[in-house]
Amino acid sequence: MMSKKDIVFNYPSKVVFGEGKAKELPHRILELGAKRPALITGPTMPKTQAFSQIKSLLEAAGIEPFLFNGVEPEPPIELLQEVSDLIKKERCDALIGLGGGSTMDFTKVLGVLAELGDVTLDQIVGINKIPRKGLPVILMPTTAGSGSEVSPVAIFTFKEENVKKGIVSPHLVCDVAIVDPVLTWELPRHITASTGMDALVHAIESFISINANPLSKELSLSATKKIYGFLKRAVHDGKDREARYNVALGSLLAGMAFSMAGTAAVHALAYPLGGEFHIPHGVANTVMLRHVLEYNMPGNEKLYREMAEAMTVVGGNGNVSCQSDSVEPFRVIDFVIELAEAIDVPTQLRDLEIPKDAIPRMAEAAFKEKRLLGNNPKRLSVDDIRIIYEKAW
Repeated sequence: MMSKKDIVFNYPSKVVFGEGKAKELPHRILELGAKRPALITGPTMPKTQAFSQIKSLLEAAGIEPFLFNGVEPEPPIELLQEVSDLIKKERCDALIGLGGGSTMDFTKVLGVLAELGDVTLDQIVGINKIPRKGLPVILMPTTAGSGSEVSPVAIFTFKEENVKKGIVSPHLVCDVAIVDPVLTWELPRHITASTGMDALVHAIESFISINANPLSKELSLSATKKIYGFLKRAVHDGKDREARYNVALGSLLAGMAFSMAGTAAVHALAYPLGGEFHIPHGVANTVMLRHVLEYNMPGNEKLYREMAEAMTVVGGNGNVSCQSDSVEPFRVIDFVIELAEAIDVPTQLRDLEIPKDAIPRMAEAAFKEKRLLGNNPKRLSVDDIRIIYEKAW
């Protein structure tokens, strides 16, 4: 049995971070020995300067990828098998995932299905059910939020059940992550805000997770400082290089932290909002944040104080007037909600037009998220979850 002082982690063979690092993509493809990669992205990406840059880089290197640009937000599982057949038909030998969390999750699992012909999606849903590595995968995030580029997790929507389910395996960890903050410069304000809040929740939940260890906690706190300190600036001025850099780095660090420690009840209660009502993941996390944090605080005041003190470090937001040697634990809740409101991310279920009579079935659905609830510092019953939803409404 592991103790809380033990450290085990599994990240990509290479993580390349920095402005302009996207230009290394052709080299990284050749380094993997790939000759016919597939570029996986969403329908709006080809209209961006970021896509044009990637395409030009590949053309200059003589690399002609197969393009699939039909990844949907919160992608349904049916699409995976369809694209897997295309990848096999085109004889692609590597995948490049260019986009946000949905695109990167899609690409990771696509690599497994396209390579492992004897595996179906139903067989790999859950924890450690993928028997071996799939095709080589390079991930390039265009949002600063999901942390998928370094995580062993992929989340999908199961439409018939109106739920989101996770696939978790070390075989989902990509081979190369190229994190270039410049790729986030074109993000619309509302997506910058919601994905940034998602990353902040990753930092917070991984810090208070019962599976946190000394390394993950350092990563969580560093991520908290960077995201909380610079997210407001990144939202209000998308070309603020310092802000974009720090939020992108914070998101990466938060992804590394939750890859070790996991996320917890905020995510568990957010999943039904995405599965049934298709609320964007960062927004769903934000509306649940205040009341889950309030539920978890008794007995965890020391952790909350550390987080609150991290948020008082001078940063880009300027929404904390001064540093303090002793910040009250509850202030962490005030800080994150004030930030969400300042960047126009909803903080109540009613703002999302979620009907109040949906709460009982959402509580039942969230209670089934044992993987996430198992990381939470306090146990939750179905009634506890229902009460949290009611407070959040």
